[in-house]
Amino acid sequence: MFDKLQLKKALFMISLLGTTFSLSAQEVSVRRGAKRRVTQESKTLNLSRRAINQGLNLKKDGEHRRWEKVIYRFLDLNQAENAALYYAGNEGKQENLFSQLFKLINNKELKAYEYLDGVELYDDKHQLDFKALLDRFQIPYRAKTRRGRGAKQTAIEVENNDIPSSEVRAYYVKEVWYFDQAKSDFDVSIEAICPIMFGADDEGGLTYPLFWLPYDKLRPYINTDLVMLDDTNNIAEATLDDFFTMRMYKGDIVKVKNLLNKSLVQQVGLDSIQAKRDSIEQGLKKMETVSFATSPMMKLKAGEEDSDAEVLDTNKENSRDKRIKKGKKSKKKKASKRKKHRKSKKSSKKTKRSSSKSVRGRF
Repeated sequence: MFDKLQLKKALFMISLLGTTFSLSAQEVSVRRGAKRRVTQESKTLNLSRRAINQGLNLKKDGEHRRWEKVIYRFLDLNQAENAALYYAGNEGKQENLFSQLFKLINNKELKAYEYLDGVELYDDKHQLDFKALLDRFQIPYRAKTRRGRGAKQTAIEVENNDIPSSEVRAYYVKEVWYFDQAKSDFDVSIEAICPIMFGADDEGGLTYPLFWLPYDKLRPYINTDLVMLDDTNNIAEATLDDFFTMRMYKGDIVKVKNLLNKSLVQQVGLDSIQAKRDSIEQGLKKMETVSFATSPMMKLKAGEEDSDAEVLDTNKENSRDKRIKKGKKSKKKKASKRKKHRKSKKSSKKTKRSSSKSVRGRF
């Protein structure tokens, strides 16, 4: 009997050790598979997972937005404020922004999407055909077939001198101005950018928007290298990500998202477009200064009439001094009234006493 119990215990311990060993082996295999996938993704993307996750975490959350306005701007690279996009190179890396985008798309590290008139769609159906883009604008390239695992892969090689970076002299920037109710915060996020190529006829203004790039996907690639932003300071002390997120650029509003999906030119015409732009900019500045976009404080800051406007207006000259003077006068008046009241009481007492003496003297 004793031998049977020992045998059962030994078999139980052997089975327990076998299950733990199999679980540890599975865990090791899972870890090795995950590590292999991470290394493969880092090789294809040429970017660490930490940088990719950082770019995704910096994306603005739109769950608690209660007000937003979509603005499209035209950034002319001939202006001094936007020259960092055209001359974005420093001593170690002489490449502007479009050259970086061109190589990232060619190496399939970054996905670009077709430029459609009036709408942006970031799905696989509207992904940019890079070879078709090269054929359309007659950019010379060489297609090479490489044998990989499984099917053959075609790689496109473009010389640095053939990249049309000098012809891309403008960008479209899609901004989203929004109010976050959870944070009580008013902020602006960059949703996407679009490089614009100029034709040979500069006077005619022939422009060709090339493709849209979601900014949250582009962000990890442009937040490392420092560039020079202006002529006043020749030290490269900021990144292109800082340039976009801090809105150091200067761009004219060309469109505001609307139900009819029309641009400003289609809405008001060329003669009134500048006045329309100024009114939109003033409205955005007002909204940016307001903390609570849906509260009654907007009415007070907008300048509406109120019964207590004189008390609430702190910008009026000497309003505080006037209130202090009024308070002092009221205190003086109250004190004088008290003195008069005391004097009247004393005089009434004296008259009563005098009248009583006279009456007593008479009898």
